[in-house]
Amino acid sequence: MSERLRALLRAVSSQKGMIRGGMYLGMHRCIVYGMLFLFTGTVMLAIEMHLGVNFIHGAVYLAFGLIVDLAGIAVLIGLSLAIYKRYVVRPDRLESGLRDIFPLMLLAMVVLSGFLLKGVRIVATADPWAVWSPVGHAFALLLGVPLDQHGALRLHRFIWHGHVVLSFSLLALAPWSKLLHMLAVPLSIFSRFPITMRMAAGFSEDSGRGAWTVADCTRKQLVETDACVECGRCKKLCPVFLGGMPFAPMILLKRLRNLVRKGRWTSPLAGQVIDEAALWSCSLCLSCEERCPMNGEHGFGIVAIRRGENERNRVPAMIAARFDRNLASLADASNCPTAPHPGFDVYLWPGCKESNPDQSEILRNVQQLLKKAGVNFSVLEPPACCGGPVRRLGNEPLFQRNVALNVGYLEKLKNATVVTCCPHCFNTLGNEYPVFGANVKIMHHAQYLSGLAADKMLLPGKSSALKAAYHDPCFLGRYNGEYTSARALLESVAGLSLIEMKHSRQKSLCCGSGGGTVAAETARQAGQRLLTRICEEGAEAIITGCPYCREILRAAAMEQASEKPVAILDVAEILHRAEIP
Repeated sequence: MSERLRALLRAVSSQKGMIRGGMYLGMHRCIVYGMLFLFTGTVMLAIEMHLGVNFIHGAVYLAFGLIVDLAGIAVLIGLSLAIYKRYVVRPDRLESGLRDIFPLMLLAMVVLSGFLLKGVRIVATADPWAVWSPVGHAFALLLGVPLDQHGALRLHRFIWHGHVVLSFSLLALAPWSKLLHMLAVPLSIFSRFPITMRMAAGFSEDSGRGAWTVADCTRKQLVETDACVECGRCKKLCPVFLGGMPFAPMILLKRLRNLVRKGRWTSPLAGQVIDEAALWSCSLCLSCEERCPMNGEHGFGIVAIRRGENERNRVPAMIAARFDRNLASLADASNCPTAPHPGFDVYLWPGCKESNPDQSEILRNVQQLLKKAGVNFSVLEPPACCGGPVRRLGNEPLFQRNVALNVGYLEKLKNATVVTCCPHCFNTLGNEYPVFGANVKIMHHAQYLSGLAADKMLLPGKSSALKAAYHDPCFLGRYNGEYTSARALLESVAGLSLIEMKHSRQKSLCCGSGGGTVAAETARQAGQRLLTRICEEGAEAIITGCPYCREILRAAAMEQASEKPVAILDVAEILHRAEIP
């Protein structure tokens, strides 16, 4: 509770986590802080007028007038920038309809009517300290030409009533406009769990029911429908949207909000809130969540809908076939060793090497490096897949069957170091297995190799002159915040020039093959897009830390058939190719 409250206060007070970009952050701060000061000033006046507490006088009166005027100017500047961005710059991600302009114009009219009201009051009272209210004083100078004090008094009553009508109209319309986000966004931020906790708590056995209809949505999801201001940031890096499908979390929440407001609680989510194709194409890369100003849990809302489809056996044939293969492998688990041999420094989790040749090749390179570093290691033979992909495809019972076998297998390795080449295994074993009793230290191979290099056990030599870009895998970066180990390792290789791409770290583009997705066309398009953007930045080689990213990028490179092909390598491969003493 305390951590979530601190996260809420940080977000609301700084606005940094919600708004990005210097101009846009300044714009939002002008509106939020300005309105906060104006609201505080209104409350102070109400206390003095209605409770008879006379404290706005002397220096307080002068400071009050100046601060309130500056706050009003800040709000108008912020609103002007918002209108300029939405209706002049007009980025593709933003909509520009009446629903978008109306709250901005109403807010501007409230502030302007307040300034006009102050100007008329200054004329009517001949306030000798008017210069301390610069905007009100400017209005007074303009109004003082046609008005005398008597006329100003009559006009003041009329404008005061108009200002009150505008102000209360703003309050009354807030729940039915985008202004509702002022309450819903803080509530959404407060309701969000950190991703490592959400992976465990959000998928526990007692909360494992899928979402089939609108009535099955959680309170957090319903809050998000009001918190979403349709900023479109979730579209910018979404591989499904960039691939041409009419899908983004913004669209999903907009459809869900319409159903809620119409009271259609029994409407199915799949087909009405999200298209079937988009539902099973989402790679759960979390680019939408990372960029969402209201901390939406979009990826896990999609998993909940997938669960609902699974509970009713409404899954595509390709995904059903994947589940069948997993079940068949569980039936063969009796042929696997019951427990690994203890006594090794480190254990390698092989991942799905049978179904992914890239993973097997990377694993061989890691083994070679560990041998040269003198590490006493053993390759594990787990009885089942880690289960991360089937969990994200919504088959929780199958995931838990995988977990039960693997946790039993790992039981004798308490506190042992387990290294994996797959970010998906790394995330699942590290974040989701502990709740089921697993007690091992999980490391990605880039992390472990980086540690060996730092301890001088692994001495990277010289590579051929190569300008390379490192692509951050989603399940390593956005899910686990790991961006530094691979870069530190690559920077230690002489002859390798590492360039930092525009779309890197948190802004990394998804390759389209994560989250258990079997949408081959989405992955193909995402791989082509990713390869093109990396090559535009002058990279001769692309290095990654994920076998699936490597596989998709290699397929894209083969499809492009360029005269100067780009090398697609894993972190372990680039080290293995370098001369190691």
